[in-house]
Amino acid sequence: MTQNPVIFQGTFDPFTCGHLAVLTQALAVFGQVRVLLLINPDKKPLFSVDEREKLIREITADFPGVSVDHFDGLLVDYMRARGLTVCVRGVRNQTDAAYELRNHQLSSALYPSLKTFLFACRPEWSAVSSSQVKEMYQQGCLPAAWAPETVRRALSKKLSH
Repeated sequence: MTQNPVIFQGTFDPFTCGHLAVLTQALAVFGQVRVLLLINPDKKPLFSVDEREKLIREITADFPGVSVDHFDGLLVDYMRARGLTVCVRGVRNQTDAAYELRNHQLSSALYPSLKTFLFACRPEWSAVSSSQVKEMYQQGCLPAAWAPETVRRALSKKLSH
């Protein structure tokens, strides 16, 4: 286990059961995980940063070793400023794996100390993304196994107009 937290970064709009699975795997290996909301100006999130942080804090309230933060900038800048060197990512398929490998190669060119660990998802979450969760909810057919109850309630509140 590491003394410093590992970083699990993403937009998490919203946090899915697949994200939760990656988080629990990372906790089992590393003991401490900081869920980091990276603010991406190219994305138009449904939930604000504060709302997403609150959701993740609620979902992980009973998980010792989890902290939540957000950052507007490059992941490597956040990690370098805090002396952190390990991040974890989830992969659902070959496309995700190729994307994460490319991101790691680019990021490690900027921050050679960076180490990235990829966690494979279970088959039932291979098609689950935050976008899919929002879309399925709007269509009235969001499987319970795709999103934590906290997220389901937040979607109901946000999208019930």
